[in-house]
Amino acid sequence: MDRQTIQSLVKQCGLGLFDLACAVSGHPVWDLSLPVGVIDARRSKPKLLVTAIGTINSTLRASATIGHPLMKQFFEAFEELGFDKAFDTLRSGETAETFAEIWEAYREERKDGDPPMWSIEDATDFVVQTREAHSDHEVSLVAILPGKPHRIVTFSVPIAFLTKG
Repeated sequence: MDRQTIQSLVKQCGLGLFDLACAVSGHPVWDLSLPVGVIDARRSKPKLLVTAIGTINSTLRASATIGHPLMKQFFEAFEELGFDKAFDTLRSGETAETFAEIWEAYREERKDGDPPMWSIEDATDFVVQTREAHSDHEVSLVAILPGKPHRIVTFSVPIAFLTKG
């Protein structure tokens, strides 16, 4: 994780994060209504969205397919070989049938509204992280960083840091 990028995002979203930190400190016990922040930094000015952890997948759509090992293998091969060679490689061999099923499910996901931003596994890990962060008196955040494809970074910031004068 690029520490300077995260520090810059926290600074740019300072007022909104102050309000979020106050809201989080008002939750003495972790539950699915705990507010978390999503910083969309894909444009020149980052935008902070606040949502409950229980509805994070409404803000950041999760994919049931991109976390599958064959899709991860495809994405890695795609970076190295390009689309056609990566696709052909995974369409042949002993996992070809399974890959074809997963690929079709992936294509269907991409057709339905906004494309998924992260995997269900990533979203689940973030929910678990929020529980730990809350017990440490921290605000949980997700940043969507620019790039092709975008990058998702999860982190937490102490409430005391966000509310200091």
